[in-house]
Amino acid sequence: MRIGIDASALVKEAAGIGQWILQVTQNMMELDSENEYFLFTYDEIRLPFELKDNWEIVSYGGKKNRQINFLTTLPLILREYKIEVFLGTRHYLPPFNRKITYVAMVHDLIPLYMPELFTREHKQRFRFFTELCRRQADAVIAASNATKKDILKYMKLPEEKVKVIYEGANPMYNAERDEDGIRKTMDKYHIDTEYILCLSTVEPRKNMLRTIQAYEQCLLEKKITQKMVIVGGSGWKNGPIYDYVQEKKLSDHVIFTGYVENEEVKHIYANATLFAYASLCEGFGIPVLEAMQSGVPVITSNVSSMPEVAGSACEMVDPYSVCEIKEAMLRVLSSKERQESMRRLGLEQAAQFSWKKCAREVWQYMLQAAEKTH
Repeated sequence: MRIGIDASALVKEAAGIGQWILQVTQNMMELDSENEYFLFTYDEIRLPFELKDNWEIVSYGGKKNRQINFLTTLPLILREYKIEVFLGTRHYLPPFNRKITYVAMVHDLIPLYMPELFTREHKQRFRFFTELCRRQADAVIAASNATKKDILKYMKLPEEKVKVIYEGANPMYNAERDEDGIRKTMDKYHIDTEYILCLSTVEPRKNMLRTIQAYEQCLLEKKITQKMVIVGGSGWKNGPIYDYVQEKKLSDHVIFTGYVENEEVKHIYANATLFAYASLCEGFGIPVLEAMQSGVPVITSNVSSMPEVAGSACEMVDPYSVCEIKEAMLRVLSSKERQESMRRLGLEQAAQFSWKKCAREVWQYMLQAAEKTH
């Protein structure tokens, strides 16, 4: 069988969807040496591993007209390469070929029910491709039960067409400490004390402003000494977040590192006292899993998919309540016993998820879908 995979998310920094593609691809290679796989992209991609002989990278055009090429050129190339199954890794599917079994991975549908968090262009593109997916997909993968509910509600797909397949966390994030690597990373980012870690793109959906306000209240009450380290690139509508830190004179307490490579992220996780991730909504919430797997106590939101990932191992908060976020921070930071208990429970919870398991389920689901449609 000839299987196509949309790898275009790997053109940029491999966050979110890019990490899903990397992990599923790498683990799927270990499962199947018989079928042929083709990674389709509009520009050069760099993989941190070598592809096996039954895998190939195929370009469908340059970045200038990548959306148009996806809709027009890619379908022709899929026909040329005699692709039988196509995996849309961000639920974007090329049109015009009903001989192909289309499997769509839906990470989330947040732009449909929280449109205020996205640009007009993003929302228009997202709606277009979501409707195309609704019409074309033979089988759909949901990142969580929360995402599955959204698919049934907003895409009106029959439930039997949707399967939940949980993601994993990169195994490099674990409870082992590389003291030399930690020291070098702390020096590089001028982190000289214990800290609360936040890791995400700096944008409204991640609820960074309320998290910073909760942290500020802890400081004002003189109940904590930890700094706050925010790891992640800049998204959009983040001006108020940076402005707040400046206006409230928090620059000595809040450290923005910008985008950080995985190896350094590992060290930043390992040395954190607490991980705070009070996001407003998530399709899955990989950072929560990464932090637990790293042995870090976690505060996260009680909405969307986060409870599925967190289980009973994390402190759960209403993400719209600065007071709840603050109180959770104080509860954890004031008790070494609580921190140790949360570390243990977090490691147990994280062990239930793995990319190897995810890749096997995706692979099996694709082949099953192909059998049904051919």
